[in-house]
Amino acid sequence: MAGRSANNTITVTGSAKKSVDADLAKWSASFTRHADAGGLKTALAQANSDTEKIKKFIIDGGIPETSITFLPIQSDTVYETQNYMQTQKVLGYNVRQEVRVEDKDIAKVDLLAKNISKLIDDGIIADYQNTGYYYTKLDALRPSLFAEATKDAKTRAEAIASGTGVKVGALKTAKTGVIQVLAPNSTDVSDYGSYDLSTKAKEISATVNVAFELK
Repeated sequence: MAGRSANNTITVTGSAKKSVDADLAKWSASFTRHADAGGLKTALAQANSDTEKIKKFIIDGGIPETSITFLPIQSDTVYETQNYMQTQKVLGYNVRQEVRVEDKDIAKVDLLAKNISKLIDDGIIADYQNTGYYYTKLDALRPSLFAEATKDAKTRAEAIASGTGVKVGALKTAKTGVIQVLAPNSTDVSDYGSYDLSTKAKEISATVNVAFELK
């Protein structure tokens, strides 16, 4: 994309891409125990017992305890419903425990997610689980990406100017765009930047809007 203005400048958008592999995985899962109106204390005790079993399962999978975070146990009251309206009668409770694992050994985190069914033998069933993949060196990569995008912008400007008898001179202004971290070959870009967590392989792109002097 380019345009020439009346003050003898040309504005061009340059871009750069780099393929990288994720170097950090984050896994999270939630587990719920259900209790009747008089069984909250028992359900809380079960949840605490589940926490220790879940921790052992994760550590047995080769994940260090320092990579494990248990959120505080939450309890939600279940009320009776009549004619689609909630009454004040308490039917029971849902006691929920969420755990998160963050580790650079992606293979072990993947195996953890794959083997979660082993907890079923202890009566512990996950409500959900999710694994996200991150690239932690993005800040270090950012300057070189913008530099490559600026170089690409100059190449485009020179290609456009070559047929007009003018030459591209000094850079006058430059405005960096947002970084996009996408799955390979994805077009799911956003004006505010995108960060895809679903794949280990990632394609990082940057754009720069640059104005060059024409001479």
